[in-house]
Amino acid sequence: MNLMCKPKVLLVPGWYPELSDSPLRSFFQEQMWLLENDFDFKVFVGQRSAIGRKKFINQILHREYNLSKRIDYKYLQKEQTIAIDYTWVKMLPKFLEQKQYKKLNKIFDSIFKNLESSNWKPDLIHIQSLSDTAVFACNLGEKYNIPVILTEHNVYSFRGIEDFFEKERQNVYEKVNKVLCVSNHVLRHLLINNFNLKSFSIIGNFVDDRHFVFQERKRKTEKYQIIFVAGHYSCKDIHILIQTARYLVDSGFTNFFINIIGLEIDKSFYYYYTNSNYSLKEEIDKSGLSDYFGFRGIVSGDKMTFEYQDNSILVSTSFSETFGLSIAEALLCGLPVVCTDSGGPRDFINEINGIIVPIRDPKALGDAIVKVFDNIAKYNGKQISDEIRERFGAKVFSETITNEYRSAMYDK
Repeated sequence: MNLMCKPKVLLVPGWYPELSDSPLRSFFQEQMWLLENDFDFKVFVGQRSAIGRKKFINQILHREYNLSKRIDYKYLQKEQTIAIDYTWVKMLPKFLEQKQYKKLNKIFDSIFKNLESSNWKPDLIHIQSLSDTAVFACNLGEKYNIPVILTEHNVYSFRGIEDFFEKERQNVYEKVNKVLCVSNHVLRHLLINNFNLKSFSIIGNFVDDRHFVFQERKRKTEKYQIIFVAGHYSCKDIHILIQTARYLVDSGFTNFFINIIGLEIDKSFYYYYTNSNYSLKEEIDKSGLSDYFGFRGIVSGDKMTFEYQDNSILVSTSFSETFGLSIAEALLCGLPVVCTDSGGPRDFINEINGIIVPIRDPKALGDAIVKVFDNIAKYNGKQISDEIRERFGAKVFSETITNEYRSAMYDK
């Protein structure tokens, strides 16, 4: 490594973002921007495409199979990004499965050699969450003696999967030099699945204190404003939110209004819990709670700070959160939080900033909401904000990742 130059880091995004996603609040880009003064980054984005099994067998037997193609990734500078679309066909005969695996490894190897020929050989490979592309990136690190670290933002189900490539994916956890977990919840999940990690640490997640800031605010309406943020329905247990609202109203506590952000309210959501096809709005209307809910739609990341500041508390009903980014952002804006015991938030929710209640317990959730509102004046917004900033803000998080990078590169 040339100590006079910036160390070179090859970033490999995982499940988020896909090639079609916008860059707002994407973990790999935010962290790259934090560290770009000290490190030279390139991004390797892989997107898997499907191909019919019959067509694949015919092509590969006739040596016509095109495993990958280069594509443009519009959200990053072209000179900074390598992006390919590649295929993997499951449930093939063993000899064909191994053949396509070897071919794909050769393709990734040729891309790496092109980097080398342009005088850009990475000193470190940083995988952001387990992915298909992580398999090939890890193989490159092993072949060329480049340290590889993996930040895990997610938890995956590994039970009963005997697929060849899925086993290769799982092996990544044990092959990388270090796994950086965003929470104790993620680490426990990996250990429960008996992965023999070489090394690990819990680093939390970056919460952008340059964008999400605390401001003193006054109530704009007589009703207490509650913010609920979710980008999807899975694991968010939003039906518990509806049941909690019903419990509050039936108990005589009606001085509240819930602002739902990030969900498409006209699509069926009860699929996750019953056979009903009601949309979220229809289910709320059916429950007689229309006067207690508002729908803000999908809000861009740069405008979310204003949404937090217009509310009194955040409520989360999830049964699983690997970190809980929206919860941490709300705290950074000075809001106390009522959330379920969903995993990740347990690392930073305490008596100063909120209450944790059991999952799927509308009564406990409702009682906690009333308790927070009854004691709202005792919550110190600036103290809440400062505590999160000092743990996950730009300064401390960039120092954390820089230390992990340098440790991986120099201690290999």
